[in-house]
Amino acid sequence: MLQLPSLITTDRGETRFLLFDDLHLLWDHARGADLLDTADNPAAIDASNHDAAKTTGSETVKASRPAAGFPDGAAGKPDGHPVLIVDENVMSAHQERINAAFPDDKVHCFEVPSGEASKSIAMWNRVMDFAFTGPLKRNTPLIAVGGGVTGDLAGFAAASLMRGLPLYHVPTTLLAMVDSAIGGKTGINHAFGKNTIGAFYHPRAVLFDTAFLETLPQREWLCGISEVLKYGYIADPDLLRNGAALANPAKRTPELLHHVIERSVRIKSGVVATDAREAGRRAWLNFGHTFGHALEALDNYRNINHGEAVYAGMIAALFVSRRLGYEVSDEPLLQLKEKYSLDLRPYTSRTGDLVTLMAHDKKNRDSDIRLVLVSAHGNPIVTPVSDLSLLQEAWKYTFDVLT
Repeated sequence: MLQLPSLITTDRGETRFLLFDDLHLLWDHARGADLLDTADNPAAIDASNHDAAKTTGSETVKASRPAAGFPDGAAGKPDGHPVLIVDENVMSAHQERINAAFPDDKVHCFEVPSGEASKSIAMWNRVMDFAFTGPLKRNTPLIAVGGGVTGDLAGFAAASLMRGLPLYHVPTTLLAMVDSAIGGKTGINHAFGKNTIGAFYHPRAVLFDTAFLETLPQREWLCGISEVLKYGYIADPDLLRNGAALANPAKRTPELLHHVIERSVRIKSGVVATDAREAGRRAWLNFGHTFGHALEALDNYRNINHGEAVYAGMIAALFVSRRLGYEVSDEPLLQLKEKYSLDLRPYTSRTGDLVTLMAHDKKNRDSDIRLVLVSAHGNPIVTPVSDLSLLQEAWKYTFDVLT
């Protein structure tokens, strides 16, 4: 079992990351963890140490001994009857694996319909109502088993119930493993925009069982690969090559997959540790997302998934980067366009609408649209853009190269 460096945020919250292909053992470790002070955990990434993300290593934890615990004296050890929030498709494909870790008589299970439509106020209300039908205590664990939609929805429920339940993520998609389960963002969508209702709420642990990826469709692999490519542009250019390799099923070795997950955890947790609430450098993680969120909203979250929108958004952001004088290439993305095979024709005449939606992005300041650009591969910068015609040009370029 591989224990990656923990994430300790400025409010002294701690998230553990455990990687092992046995969900039952992973949960046994998380549930049986001692409540140790973080000073005793040499594998932690601490927000007070800005260089920690560059220097800490991973450590292997023997499966016969619980991993180090979580500093949360108010909550105490987790209650024995968790609330389990599971994506319905994941439950259908992996029921035996899930039930082995969380037996029916020991959990209170709610299945969430798959798809972005579940990130809604109505579904959040259903989760809340369901949670209150069982014995609910402040130390009752809430466990999210699924991809980004389930994790965001369940995370917001955990942040809200009893003013905060112990949250555990079991990500089952590549996107959730490399991105959405890391960093404490939770939320649901509103007509005003994506993720505009939510909270920053860190899980106690993220449990990575890559066996869940055995049933992941190719389209969902590509969704996660978009986030890997993002890390390649903002932090580690080697991940551009690794992401392209993952797009080819014949090259998807366990070693490559574990390496990509580990690097992603290190990069994102290293950024979040110093900026948990996105006041500064955490904005780097939004490379391609301001463009991408606008495309998702214009599509009404129907045909284009998040990773596909971010893929197109990164191409647009790189166009703007080049127009501002930075020598950065979008070739690592364009070489994968046949893999993504996006049909963007319904949106090619609506560049003005896309720019209007970008102006509603919650990360904007004043009248400018704040974009994450790159001055070189591995060097992100946050730049306010007031020239809306430049953004329309970026969309036109993106549609031209992808259609």
